[in-house]
Amino acid sequence: MADPRVLEHARIVVEHSCKVKKNDFVMIVSTPEAQELLIAIASQLGRIGARFIVIDNSPAVMRAYTLQADDDTLSTTPRLSIAVAKEADVIINLGQFTASNLQEMSDVPPHKLQLSSIAWRPVSEIINTKRWNITLHPTRALAQEAKMSFDAYCDFVYSAVIRDWPKMAAEMQALADKMAATRTVHILGKDTDITFSIEGRKPLVDSGEKNLPGGEVYISPVDSTVEGQVYFDLPINHLGQDVKGARLKFRNGQAVESSAEEGADLLKTLMAADPGAGRVGELGIGMNRGITRFTKNILFDEKMGDTIHMAVGHAFPESGGTNESAVHIDMIKTMKEGGTILFDDVPIYANGRFSWE
Repeated sequence: MADPRVLEHARIVVEHSCKVKKNDFVMIVSTPEAQELLIAIASQLGRIGARFIVIDNSPAVMRAYTLQADDDTLSTTPRLSIAVAKEADVIINLGQFTASNLQEMSDVPPHKLQLSSIAWRPVSEIINTKRWNITLHPTRALAQEAKMSFDAYCDFVYSAVIRDWPKMAAEMQALADKMAATRTVHILGKDTDITFSIEGRKPLVDSGEKNLPGGEVYISPVDSTVEGQVYFDLPINHLGQDVKGARLKFRNGQAVESSAEEGADLLKTLMAADPGAGRVGELGIGMNRGITRFTKNILFDEKMGDTIHMAVGHAFPESGGTNESAVHIDMIKTMKEGGTILFDDVPIYANGRFSWE
């Protein structure tokens, strides 16, 4: 008998996140490890009367292809994927974070990952115009990466995913309203002192629609105004490769120094992908306190309460962001102990609490 939480997860994806309607064409990107959730979603789509197609995004398949393909092949945008994305009303991605081996891509040369990322950018741009959602199905590999038993990891995932999303949206809107009235953000913490303008930019609330779990308020800063340095203490896994202890220094909006305790070469390669890759595309403030621990999974970690994350690379046009890049690399910093966020020199977060808590 299927775990009833899987069925509820599928219902939230279809009804709340993507608002699927009768006769919608749904493109689902999946892996074999997500089969249980895929079946539950297919059942929901059949009940509604939507059509769907499933595209396999197994890391092992992508690794085999990427290792053998030459640079010209990897640099070519896949026309068939563009055609399917254009026809789709909804895109559901179960495959980006659900795998049996999270290190499957670890031996792929960084420049090949960069070329592939650039080639797929037109597909991503089409997807961003649709109703879309990224989520995952818990696997033993993800549990192992999080250093948890499988049962405990399942409990963790569903405590973050199965929530009262309208209520959480109202809580996050309180921060978004303050952000909308702010000109300058100043972030302080360990090895961190960074400022930038968000004047004229629109804060966005992630209430489980684009990402599930959701739980962040995010905005694209005026990238030319970013000044100072920031240390990201939590590691991330980007395309199967780790970046840990990243440090960035900005001047006039451009990253002039970058280093990492692990994955420094990958970070430098990605940030050199194009002129926009070394500029800030996002500030996000995590507010999902159902995410109670770090699990080395960006889908969850960037939403964790008492953290911030910043991304170098592509900005969000819907926020007013103008920076363009083929990459968008999120990096996370814990704020609970010693971190402070100031809006126009007024602390809105300090000592693990927001000013209105």
